[in-house]
Amino acid sequence: MSTEPMPDRLVLLGSKGGPALRPGGPWPSSSLLQIGGRSIVVDCGLGVTRGLVDAGISLKALDLIFITHLHSDHVLELGPLIHTAWTAGLATPVGVFGPPGTIHYWRRFCQAMEFDIEIRIVDEGRPDIRDLVSISEFDEGQVL
Repeated sequence: MSTEPMPDRLVLLGSKGGPALRPGGPWPSSSLLQIGGRSIVVDCGLGVTRGLVDAGISLKALDLIFITHLHSDHVLELGPLIHTAWTAGLATPVGVFGPPGTIHYWRRFCQAMEFDIEIRIVDEGRPDIRDLVSISEFDEGQVL
């Protein structure tokens, strides 16, 4: 394995506006920004999980996600991305920055997946996914 530092790069995982998919067309909005040794996911449109894997990113190394706004083409796969990373072995904290409503989205996702989450904690010894995710909501005009 190389010890070379990770090069800074921007990977457009999805660039389509709106949630509708067309045969052979682009996926909805999501990007990967790798800078200063960090991997930052920006938006989680449909296909972000597959796009990250295809870009060579280990899902269990996921640590920072930024959601620009709560339209479905930017947030639809936020919960599934984190859940899939968790089932792949994610055991370290994940920070999520998003607009007001992001916490509500995450709580409802976890509520919908409660049976699966609870059974994986008991049967597979996984840490509680709800304790791994820290969400910070930002308001219009704030600079992070």
